[in-house]
Amino acid sequence: MMGMDLLDILMDPDMGGTAFVYERVTETVSAKGRAETSSALLPADGNIQPAPGKERELLPEGDRAKESILIFTPAELSAGGGSIQADLVHYRGGKYRVATAEAWREHAGFTKAVAVLEVQP
Repeated sequence: MMGMDLLDILMDPDMGGTAFVYERVTETVSAKGRAETSSALLPADGNIQPAPGKERELLPEGDRAKESILIFTPAELSAGGGSIQADLVHYRGGKYRVATAEAWREHAGFTKAVAVLEVQP
């Protein structure tokens, strides 16, 4: 029940709660040996805020100067790896690339992510 209470708090519009969509791009190799990508738009709920300075400091140097957002969500956002590219969060008309994503340890079932602006609104 704790998780649902936390989700209710995170989803409060006065606290930054919002529904959003993220794009998951996966790469596979065809039978002919060619790289192929496919993408899916996935709905999610969560809390999105401007990323504070301490979170931005953890980003790779090239991303620190970009506009960035901090996201708490039950969705399993990915910064990429293996056959999955970094997720793209569609938010307020822009696309934000997930630069860091980790299980939010204090509250199992949530992801804490920082995403940087890639496509201007």
